[in-house]
Amino acid sequence: MRAPSVIALLAIILGVIALSPAQSRAQGAVELSNGTKVPQNPSLPKLNLTNQQREHIRKAVLTEHNDVQFQLAATKSAKDFTPAVGATLPKGVKAQSLPTPVLTQLPELRDYMYVKMKDQVLIVDGMTNKIVDMFSETQPPS
Repeated sequence: MRAPSVIALLAIILGVIALSPAQSRAQGAVELSNGTKVPQNPSLPKLNLTNQQREHIRKAVLTEHNDVQFQLAATKSAKDFTPAVGATLPKGVKAQSLPTPVLTQLPELRDYMYVKMKDQVLIVDGMTNKIVDMFSETQPPS
Protein backbone atom coordinates (compact mmCIF):
# COMPACT_ATOMS: atom_id res chain seq x y z
CA MET A 1 0.00 0.00 0.00
CA ARG A 2 2.90 2.30 0.75
CA ALA A 3 4.70 1.84 -2.60
CA PRO A 4 1.91 3.36 -4.78
CA SER A 5 1.76 6.43 -2.48
CA VAL A 6 5.51 6.95 -2.73
CA ILE A 7 5.40 6.55 -6.53
CA ALA A 8 2.53 9.04 -6.79
CA LEU A 9 4.40 11.53 -4.60
CA LEU A 10 7.56 11.16 -6.72
CA ALA A 11 5.53 11.66 -9.90
CA ILE A 12 4.06 14.89 -8.52
CA ILE A 13 7.48 16.20 -7.43
CA LEU A 14 9.06 15.38 -10.79
CA GLY A 15 6.14 17.01 -12.60
CA VAL A 16 6.55 20.23 -10.64
CA ILE A 17 10.31 20.27 -11.28
CA ALA A 18 9.76 19.68 -15.00
CA LEU A 19 7.23 22.51 -15.22
CA SER A 20 9.35 25.08 -13.39
CA PRO A 21 11.73 25.90 -16.29
CA ALA A 22 8.79 26.19 -18.69
CA GLN A 23 7.02 28.57 -16.36
CA SER A 24 10.09 30.75 -15.89
CA ARG A 25 10.52 31.02 -19.66
CA ALA A 26 6.87 32.03 -20.01
CA GLN A 27 7.35 34.88 -17.57
CA GLY A 28 10.26 36.39 -19.52
CA ALA A 29 9.69 36.75 -23.24
CA VAL A 30 7.20 35.52 -25.80
CA GLU A 31 8.68 33.81 -28.82
CA LEU A 32 7.01 34.68 -32.12
CA SER A 33 6.61 32.16 -34.94
CA ASN A 34 9.64 33.66 -36.71
CA GLY A 35 11.81 33.03 -33.63
CA THR A 36 11.92 36.67 -32.47
CA LYS A 37 11.59 37.06 -28.70
CA VAL A 38 9.40 39.91 -27.48
CA PRO A 39 9.32 40.95 -23.81
CA GLN A 40 5.94 40.54 -22.12
CA ASN A 41 6.18 43.99 -20.57
CA PRO A 42 7.80 46.12 -23.29
CA SER A 43 8.72 49.71 -22.63
CA LEU A 44 9.30 52.62 -24.93
CA PRO A 45 12.82 53.92 -25.53
CA LYS A 46 14.02 56.72 -23.24
CA LEU A 47 12.56 60.03 -24.34
CA ASN A 48 14.98 62.95 -24.72
CA LEU A 49 12.97 65.98 -25.81
CA THR A 50 14.75 69.19 -26.64
CA ASN A 51 13.39 72.51 -25.36
CA GLN A 52 12.39 73.33 -28.95
CA GLN A 53 10.34 70.11 -29.13
CA ARG A 54 8.78 70.83 -25.72
CA GLU A 55 7.80 74.30 -26.90
CA HIS A 56 6.21 72.84 -30.05
CA ILE A 57 4.16 70.45 -27.89
CA ARG A 58 3.29 73.19 -25.38
CA LYS A 59 1.95 75.49 -28.10
CA ALA A 60 -0.03 72.66 -29.71
CA VAL A 61 -1.77 71.59 -26.49
CA LEU A 62 -2.20 75.12 -25.08
CA THR A 63 -5.49 75.64 -26.93
CA GLU A 64 -6.85 72.19 -26.03
CA HIS A 65 -9.43 72.52 -23.25
CA ASN A 66 -8.73 69.24 -21.48
CA ASP A 67 -7.04 70.21 -18.22
CA VAL A 68 -7.75 67.75 -15.40
CA GLN A 69 -10.69 69.06 -13.35
CA PHE A 70 -10.45 67.94 -9.73
CA GLN A 71 -14.10 68.56 -8.88
CA LEU A 72 -15.12 65.59 -11.05
CA ALA A 73 -15.77 62.37 -9.12
CA ALA A 74 -13.32 60.37 -11.27
CA THR A 75 -10.42 62.77 -10.69
CA LYS A 76 -11.12 64.07 -7.17
CA SER A 77 -8.69 61.54 -5.66
CA ALA A 78 -5.90 62.90 -7.90
CA LYS A 79 -6.09 66.36 -6.31
CA ASP A 80 -3.20 65.58 -3.93
CA PHE A 81 -1.08 63.95 -6.65
CA THR A 82 2.22 65.72 -7.28
CA PRO A 83 3.35 65.10 -10.87
CA ALA A 84 6.94 63.91 -11.23
CA VAL A 85 8.94 62.12 -13.90
CA GLY A 86 8.75 58.38 -13.17
CA ALA A 87 5.40 58.62 -11.33
CA THR A 88 2.36 56.73 -12.60
CA LEU A 89 -0.78 58.71 -13.35
CA PRO A 90 -3.40 58.29 -10.63
CA LYS A 91 -6.61 56.39 -11.31
CA GLY A 92 -9.23 58.50 -13.03
CA VAL A 93 -6.70 60.66 -14.89
CA LYS A 94 -6.80 59.77 -18.58
CA ALA A 95 -3.99 60.75 -20.93
CA GLN A 96 -4.83 62.12 -24.40
CA SER A 97 -3.19 61.44 -27.73
CA LEU A 98 -0.82 64.17 -28.80
CA PRO A 99 -2.31 66.52 -31.42
CA THR A 100 -1.84 65.59 -35.08
CA PRO A 101 0.49 68.55 -35.86
CA VAL A 102 2.86 67.32 -33.12
CA LEU A 103 2.81 63.74 -34.39
CA THR A 104 3.36 64.93 -37.96
CA GLN A 105 6.51 66.80 -36.95
CA LEU A 106 7.62 64.31 -34.25
CA PRO A 107 6.39 60.84 -35.33
CA GLU A 108 8.59 59.19 -32.67
CA LEU A 109 6.02 60.41 -30.13
CA ARG A 110 3.15 58.32 -31.56
CA ASP A 111 3.21 55.92 -28.58
CA TYR A 112 3.25 58.74 -26.04
CA MET A 113 0.30 60.68 -24.68
CA TYR A 114 -0.14 63.82 -22.62
CA VAL A 115 -2.08 65.26 -19.70
CA LYS A 116 -2.49 68.90 -18.74
CA MET A 117 -2.53 69.02 -14.95
CA LYS A 118 -1.67 71.68 -12.37
CA ASP A 119 -0.26 74.06 -15.02
CA GLN A 120 2.05 71.33 -16.29
CA VAL A 121 2.13 69.33 -19.51
CA LEU A 122 2.89 65.71 -18.63
CA ILE A 123 4.24 63.45 -21.38
CA VAL A 124 3.16 59.91 -20.56
CA ASP A 125 4.27 56.48 -21.78
CA GLY A 126 1.06 55.19 -23.38
CA MET A 127 1.78 51.59 -22.30
CA THR A 128 2.58 52.16 -18.64
CA ASN A 129 0.94 55.51 -17.82
CA LYS A 130 4.25 56.65 -16.34
CA ILE A 131 5.29 60.27 -16.69
CA VAL A 132 8.43 60.43 -18.84
CA ASP A 133 8.74 64.21 -19.23
CA MET A 134 6.99 67.30 -17.93
CA PHE A 135 7.17 71.05 -18.44
CA SER A 136 5.20 74.21 -17.73
CA GLU A 137 1.96 74.67 -19.64
CA THR A 138 2.15 78.44 -19.39
CA GLN A 139 5.87 79.27 -19.64
CA PRO A 140 8.15 78.42 -22.58
CA PRO A 141 10.97 75.99 -21.64
CA SER A 142 14.20 77.79 -20.81
